[in-house]
Amino acid sequence: MIAATLLLGTIGTAAELGPDELTATTAAAWRTIIGAGALVAWSARRRVPPWSFPVAPRLLAIAAVGVAANQLAFFEAVDRTGVAVGTTVAIGAVPAAAGLVDLITHGIRPRCGWVAGVALAVVGVAVLTGAGDEVAWSGVAFAVAAGAAVPVFGLAAQRLMVDRPPVTSMATVFAAGAVVLSPLAVADAGEAFATPAAAATVTYLGLATLAGAFALWGVGLRTLGLSAVAAIGLLEPAVAATLAVVVLDEPLTVALVVGVAIVIGGVALVSAPARGSAPSG
Repeated sequence: MIAATLLLGTIGTAAELGPDELTATTAAAWRTIIGAGALVAWSARRRVPPWSFPVAPRLLAIAAVGVAANQLAFFEAVDRTGVAVGTTVAIGAVPAAAGLVDLITHGIRPRCGWVAGVALAVVGVAVLTGAGDEVAWSGVAFAVAAGAAVPVFGLAAQRLMVDRPPVTSMATVFAAGAVVLSPLAVADAGEAFATPAAAATVTYLGLATLAGAFALWGVGLRTLGLSAVAAIGLLEPAVAATLAVVVLDEPLTVALVVGVAIVIGGVALVSAPARGSAPSG
């Protein structure tokens, strides 16, 4: 699960290093198309393709809506209120929404340590962003919607894993989302592949930060609850901030150091097993 988060944390750096003419929405649409295609090909190579298992239309619809809503709402949030605030609110909304989904669908009440860890990690994420002068609250609302969509497609994937491997489940989920986003991807194909740099960027985003990351994410989802998976994902902004300093030469600030430390502390609390239970491998 941590390996998946490390890959996801490279999204911002990869996009920043990509060509300026490659817009965020184009990169997101083609990231989904390429990543979903890779997951489908991977599952087919392992002789467990998505089409060899039955899928309830309702579950497929939940997966498609979750993936598409996450992509579209996130980029609308970033456009309205900026990358820092939009990303922070979206990531911060994921564990809270996941805890609610776990409570509603499985009756799992969050542990006190989980609640404290999530709260601490969200504080760390807030510290990482610094204080913004202007916040567009409509953008904040879209960011909350983007974060809330993650456990929606996560729940669909978890349900699919009852009778199929994680990679097949994730392939099914993202293929459903890719179908919804395909019109946007086709319309922006010229932009996505206009230059070798643009093509390399969307290919990396699709193969590494979607196919690779979510194949690993699926393994974690099979053994952990949605709440734990989503909360560990709060490491993503810490990874992204570290890469920004090391790769993009952004300044190393006190807020960055403190924020990373707080996030890691929060994730440690979330990941700690409950008293009397054995730690999961």
